[in-house]
Amino acid sequence: MINFIEEALAAMVSDSSQSVREAAMAAMDRVRAKRSFDRFRVLLKGGTLSDKVHVVYAAGEMADGEGVALLLDALSDKDEIVRGIAVRALLPFPTPAVLKALWEMLPKENGVVLGNIIEVLGASGRKELSPHVERYLSHPEAEVRAKAVIAVSRLTDGPGWEKILALREDKNEMIRAAVANGLGNWTSSRP
Repeated sequence: MINFIEEALAAMVSDSSQSVREAAMAAMDRVRAKRSFDRFRVLLKGGTLSDKVHVVYAAGEMADGEGVALLLDALSDKDEIVRGIAVRALLPFPTPAVLKALWEMLPKENGVVLGNIIEVLGASGRKELSPHVERYLSHPEAEVRAKAVIAVSRLTDGPGWEKILALREDKNEMIRAAVANGLGNWTSSRP
């Protein structure tokens, strides 16, 4: 079947419509990445930083179970860059398995990786995560606090808004900008 799919996509690359050609080329890239799954897993385990970053980006493009599996594997990489990119690539996949893996990373991470985890948790829309994300509103790192403001604004239905509003005069402009952006997430269906 995979050969038939590749042949169909190869034919579609010469379609008269540019949007069809672009979609076919992107699909061909994803199919090639899937064929490379085992090789990607080996690179993720023992490749160079550049190899690992390439694998993480390719896994994010796969947009399926194999890609998510590779991204979950990348979460345990020793390099913060790889983990941070993998977390960001998981943003469109807020499945229970992904959220659980990210949740387990929270106490071990800081900096960019922690901020990315908070961002993904906020984007998940899982309101039960709000109290856990709220504690990062007072994190010492401004980037983490800013991501927490946006995340809480996406998750909160009540007192969380007061906590966000309390930061509107923060000394750090990144926090104040996050508050302004977060306030844009308010809807009339929320208290």
